[in-house]
Amino acid sequence: MNETTLQTYPPEASGGGSALRKVLMIAYAFPPTGGPGVQRPAKFAKYLSRFGWIPTVWTVDVAQGLPRDASLLDDLPPDVTILTQGAGGAVASVRRKLRGFLDSAPSSVASRFAAALDWRLQAWHTAASFPDDCASWAKQSIAPLTRLIERENIEVIFSTLSPPSNHLLGLELKRRTHRPWVADFRDLWTDDYRYNEPSSRRRAAHRRFEQEVLDEADAVVGVAPRQTRILAERTVDQSDKYFTITNGFDPDDFLGPAPTRASSDQRFVLTYVGRLDLVRTHDELFAGLQEFADRNDVTPERFLLRIVGHANTETQGRIRATGLPCEFLNYVDHTEAVREMRSADALFLIAPNGPNAETVICAKVFEYLAARKPILVVGPADGECERIVQDCHAGVSVTFDQTEIAGAMGRLFDAWRAGSPCPGARPESYQRYSRIEQTRKLVSVFDRVAGDAATSAVAFGEAHVR
Repeated sequence: MNETTLQTYPPEASGGGSALRKVLMIAYAFPPTGGPGVQRPAKFAKYLSRFGWIPTVWTVDVAQGLPRDASLLDDLPPDVTILTQGAGGAVASVRRKLRGFLDSAPSSVASRFAAALDWRLQAWHTAASFPDDCASWAKQSIAPLTRLIERENIEVIFSTLSPPSNHLLGLELKRRTHRPWVADFRDLWTDDYRYNEPSSRRRAAHRRFEQEVLDEADAVVGVAPRQTRILAERTVDQSDKYFTITNGFDPDDFLGPAPTRASSDQRFVLTYVGRLDLVRTHDELFAGLQEFADRNDVTPERFLLRIVGHANTETQGRIRATGLPCEFLNYVDHTEAVREMRSADALFLIAPNGPNAETVICAKVFEYLAARKPILVVGPADGECERIVQDCHAGVSVTFDQTEIAGAMGRLFDAWRAGSPCPGARPESYQRYSRIEQTRKLVSVFDRVAGDAATSAVAFGEAHVR
């Protein structure tokens, strides 16, 4: 077993006073790991102490396969303590060495062999691990966290999916310490549109474990009303423990005037921020982009589709083939991502498609709202993203239809060319989605499970599933 590494950020942090309550936050992905998945736990950690709770975060030392964004650490207050546990296991160690070799010699013959070996090890490790390939990290974390909970008198355990191993750890700690446990579903798991486990045996095992989580958690949090209802239907006799707390935007990220582009830049810039690969794209989307390009005068001097974030080679090729002037940036830190949103003329949101995809609220929609630029949503009919954008009068929404996509892009482009660009959301329409407000709701859940239910019931209000 790897030795536990304890890291405190910042080094001089020492926790709160006696009046403050303590929560353990289990988040495999947490700063300095970057990417959209870390924003939810990181922003909760940032604001919890405003409401009397001091977080200790348990995470992994290096989250393989995810970007790094050390700048996110600067956003956390001194009372946040981050403790790390190595990923552990011989397979993880070998894979780290292989990836180090790949980084140092990416184009050699040996690197191709190393890449093939890494792929096979990953496939084997995933098949052998339950519920996912982070399980060894979770199991090695049980003993040190059991001691930590008792030693620090931690009152509440909070874990956030994904990966599901976060909940594996939360469940085991609840059983051992009898502390109340809040299970947060940042995404659905077995009901998620991306869930495609090929083994019927593992699907059944995942479903059974997920049911254990829903049965034994003292509170379950979903990120969208319809997702919360899907989860609550699994334990119909415990509906009062389900809550909806959406993602949101951090007001601190949008302070100051919006950045401006050079006066010589006379292009209409439509910006997509986030990961864009074939899971989020489809033939109708590419056809709609091409129809828009064919219908309109979209020269490189007048129009730019800007993709900020990872887009795989095939996706880039298909977008370029539409004839649209386009530009691809790789992953940028969160501060730069917000700057890109605020300097665009319009923002592009492609919602997922598939089972239960209409229940998904893409996390970046809230930052899009705060950027106050018109939003073009392409997604399933009656989807959650469409509902939010329409409620905030923040743009247009269309389904996965070629002509609808081309027409909506054309309306945004025409309004800009006419000198009367479509407006973005007004602040009063989206303030309820601030990360501060979402943290207040989470604290109400903590208070409830920790024995302060009467107070929290008044504070929480509409966030309850009922």
